[in-house]
Amino acid sequence: MTIFLNDDHIRHLHESGTVTMADYVEAVEAAYRDQGTGDFQILPRQNFWMERPGEKRPGSLKLGGGLLKTVGVMGCSMYSTGYGGGMNLWITAYSAVTGDVEAILHSGQIGPMKTGATAAIAAKHMSREDSAVAALIGTGDQARTQLMGLMAVRPLREVRVYSRSAEGRDAFAGWARRLFPQLTVLAATSAEAALAGADIVVTVTNSKTPVIEADWIEAGAHCNFIGAHYPEQREVDESVLKRGRIVVDDLDQAFHEKGELIIPLKAGAIGRDIVLGDIGSVIAGRVKPRSAVDDITIFLSGGTALEYLGASAMLARKAKAAGLGQTLDGGN
Repeated sequence: MTIFLNDDHIRHLHESGTVTMADYVEAVEAAYRDQGTGDFQILPRQNFWMERPGEKRPGSLKLGGGLLKTVGVMGCSMYSTGYGGGMNLWITAYSAVTGDVEAILHSGQIGPMKTGATAAIAAKHMSREDSAVAALIGTGDQARTQLMGLMAVRPLREVRVYSRSAEGRDAFAGWARRLFPQLTVLAATSAEAALAGADIVVTVTNSKTPVIEADWIEAGAHCNFIGAHYPEQREVDESVLKRGRIVVDDLDQAFHEKGELIIPLKAGAIGRDIVLGDIGSVIAGRVKPRSAVDDITIFLSGGTALEYLGASAMLARKAKAAGLGQTLDGGN
């Protein structure tokens, strides 16, 4: 049976508690475990660009695909962006066992949730277990799911948040205090102040230029750099990368898209060997990101189709069990 899940269906799954951030973490971790054991195939994200006269940025169509053997799902994700109104995301998920279309999903809520889950997985496997203080640079919707993900894997006691907008900082802090009353939430007056003493650092911005400096990062910290995946943009420079032990979501895609790597690589400031491997290899125990308590670990991520596929398989399963979604005739 093929089901169609739209934005209202996904919202109901979230608001009813049928699907939680912990479910996304488990689903995306299973997807990347398949990557780590080699039980996967991936089509790195393909980008098609449409120049729009008078607009600061072009529109684009982005598509990716993959196969997860143990999870048992294959399919593709496709979305347009840059036209205003966020991502117009469609996912088609097939059973890798029968070849049938299990689900078609259309919702802008999946992206931020699976991205928060992916960064959470990196924190789970790369940060110190006693990590208690986090710094978030950025206060948009993606920042909210970043905090939700961290809270699912680490018992944080304090978070400091910074963005250039004081209104944005205050709004985020108010939201975080309501959702996590046990958490001390501080609106920092600068990125440097936010990072002081932080065990986990997250940057999730649209900045084209670096937003933090290398000497602001404490020894032993873990960093998730999750911002825009464009070759000409970077949230951190090579001085930050050289302080850390780096893992990415997918090697081919990272060296094709992430300005943090592409810009210094072209300048000859780093080599490709600066990256230890992918997050799947960390989960599978093939790559050890932290060898000493004072190591700084870094996860560079722009997101992959594996995350969408793992999340979609979970959402389809949960929706079917709840009797939610629209059945499609001829979907097989």
